Amino acid sequence: MRLYADGREVLLVVTGAQDGRLEPRDTIEFYGVGLDTPWTDTRTYWLVAGGQASARDRGEPEKAQWTGRTQAGPASFPYTITWQPRELYFAALRNGEADNFFGPVVSSWPTEQPFTLSNLDPTPPGAAQLDVTLQGVTDGPHAVDVQVNGMSVGTVTFDGQAQSRASLSVSSSQLHAGANLVTLTALGGDLDVSLVATVRVTYWHTYQAEEDVLRGSVPAGQEVTIGGFSTRPIYVVDVTEPDAVRAVPGQVKRQGSSFAVTVAGPGPGTRTLLAFTDRVAATPAKVQVNQPSRWQSGTNRAQVVMIGHPAFLPSLATLKAWREQQGWTVALIDVEDLYDEFTFGAKSPWALRALMQTARARWAQPPSFLLLGGDASFDPRDFQAMGETDFVPTKLIDTDMMETASDDWFGDLNGDGVAEIAVGRLSVRTAEEATTVVQKLIGYDQTSAARTAVLVADTPDSLDFEGASTRLAEVLPNGMATQAIYRSQSDDATTRGSLLAALNSGAWLVNYLGHGSVEVWRGEVFTSLDASTLTNGLRLPFVATMTCLNGFFHDVWTESLAEALQRAPQGGAVAVWASSSLSEAAEQVDMNRKLLQGLSARLTLGEAVAQAKTVARDQNVRRTWILFGDPTTRLK
Repeated sequence: MRLYADGREVLLVVTGAQDGRLEPRDTIEFYGVGLDTPWTDTRTYWLVAGGQASARDRGEPEKAQWTGRTQAGPASFPYTITWQPRELYFAALRNGEADNFFGPVVSSWPTEQPFTLSNLDPTPPGAAQLDVTLQGVTDGPHAVDVQVNGMSVGTVTFDGQAQSRASLSVSSSQLHAGANLVTLTALGGDLDVSLVATVRVTYWHTYQAEEDVLRGSVPAGQEVTIGGFSTRPIYVVDVTEPDAVRAVPGQVKRQGSSFAVTVAGPGPGTRTLLAFTDRVAATPAKVQVNQPSRWQSGTNRAQVVMIGHPAFLPSLATLKAWREQQGWTVALIDVEDLYDEFTFGAKSPWALRALMQTARARWAQPPSFLLLGGDASFDPRDFQAMGETDFVPTKLIDTDMMETASDDWFGDLNGDGVAEIAVGRLSVRTAEEATTVVQKLIGYDQTSAARTAVLVADTPDSLDFEGASTRLAEVLPNGMATQAIYRSQSDDATTRGSLLAALNSGAWLVNYLGHGSVEVWRGEVFTSLDASTLTNGLRLPFVATMTCLNGFFHDVWTESLAEALQRAPQGGAVAVWASSSLSEAAEQVDMNRKLLQGLSARLTLGEAVAQAKTVARDQNVRRTWILFGDPTTRLK
C-alpha cells in the first residue's frame, strides 16, 4: 500500500498485513490534516496498491528515537486557542486571493468573546500572549482597545481597509481556569469600524490530556509525562513534519484513576507531539473508489466542453446528445474528475482553469466553448448555513469596486479580459431546474423564430439611455420589428405592464439600458419575481441587461434577475447576458452595440459576447459580464 496527499507520499502503517491480505480487522493508519482554503476544508488522501515493500508495510511503525542522554523536561508548554469566526462576507474588500469572510463587527459597542482555558500552569515560566488580527472596513484611522477579563492589555492601531495584527503580552495572573473574556472596543467613534479576522490566546498548558488527546511541544532530549488519559494503550507520534510522522516510544503507567505516558522529545530542536488513545482516533469523512479520468491526454477532442456537477450530468447528457445531432463534438465532464486530476482531489476553480489550459495546448481538437452546469457561490464552505449552492465554482476576482464572479476567467487564458474559450453557465441548483433549462434550450432550437426586438431604457440622467437604445435599432437584422419601452414616457406601473406583456408575447431580443441591482431594474419595472412567473413558453428571447449586478448569481441570499430568467419554469429567456459587478454606464454602450451586431450576423452567443467585449475599454466590464446560457446557442 502507498498513500499520497497533494502529490507527495505520506507515511502509513498497515496492521495485520503479515499474511499479505487486508481483512476486516486489519487497519491502515496515518496522520491526516484537513485543508483551509476558500473552497474546501477537506483534503483527499490517495491510497494505491503496488510498489516495493517497506518496513511500514509489515505493520511496524517507523520510530523517532532520542539517542542521547535525557533530562527532566518542562512542566508546561505554549498552547494556543484560536477564534477565527467566518460569519460575514465583505464583498467590498479587494484583497486578491485571500478570504473575504470575517467575524463580527468591531465598533464603539464592545465585542466580546469567551475563551475557555484549562490545565493552566500555576507557576508558568513566562507571560501569556494574545494575538489579535482585525480587518478594516471604514476609511481613516482605527484604534481598538483590547481587554482580557476587564483589564486593558493594549491597543490595535491601523488605517483604512488594511488588515492589522498585534501581539499583546498578558500577565498569567490575569487568566484563570474556565471562561476568560476578550473584549474589543473601537475608540475612534462611529467611523471607526473593523471586523474580527482572528484572535489567538497562547498560555502555558500543563502536560495533561483533555478528552484523551493532547497536542503539545517538547524540547529535544527532555522527558515529560503526559497524564489524564482514561484508558490504554496510549499512542504518541511526532507530527512536526505532517508528511513524515514518526511514532515516539513511551512508558505507560497508571496515575491514580487515569493513565499517563512518559516520553522524550526526539529532536532535533523542539518537536510537536500528538498523544491520544483509540477512543479519539478519527476515521475518514468518506472512502470511495476512484475511477480515473484522462482529461490531460492529448487524444481528447471536442469543440464544446460541458462541466457539470454529478447531480446535473443526466440533463447535460441530453443537451450533449442534441448538440452532437447538430454537428458539434462535445466532451461531458464530471467536475469531481477535474478536482481529482488537476488539484489532487481538492475543490478549486483552478482545476477547471487547468483543464482549459491543457485542452487548448494538448488536445487533438482544442475546445472553443465551455458550458458550466450548476450554480456557484461566494460561500463554497457554507459558512452562512444555507446548504450546498456551490456546485460548479466560479472565480472571484477584484474589480475597482468589489470582489465578484468572473466566469470568463476560465476561458481568458491570456488575461486580456476577452475569453479565447467562450463561456456560459446554467445556473441551476436542483436536478429539476437542470431539466427545465435544458428542455428550454432544445425547445428553442425547435421553435419558429420571433421577429421583435424589445428595447427598454431607463430615464436619462448621467447617460442618455433612451438615445443609446434608439440607436441600437440601426444594427438589428433587416425586417426585425422593434418595440421601445422607455421609463420616462409613463409611470413605473404602466412601464412594467407593457414590458411583461411584451415578454409574454415572445420576442427575439429584450435589451435594457439603465440602472439596476441584483434583482431589479430601476423603478421595479422588472424584477426577479416577475421573471420567474413569465408564461412565454418556448418563445424565448435573449435578454441583454446593460446595468449593474443583474448577474450577481453567486449570492446565497437572493436570486439574481439573470438566474430567475434562466430558471423560469413556464418561459423566461433562452439566455441572459448580465454583469456580476458595478461599473459606469457609459462604458457599456459600445459593447452593447457590438453585441447586437454579432447577434444580427448569426454568430453563436459565445462568439457574439466575445466580439462585444473587444470594444469595451474597461477591464471590469470585460471580466464581469457573464453569459447565462449555452454559448453554442445561435439566435434564429
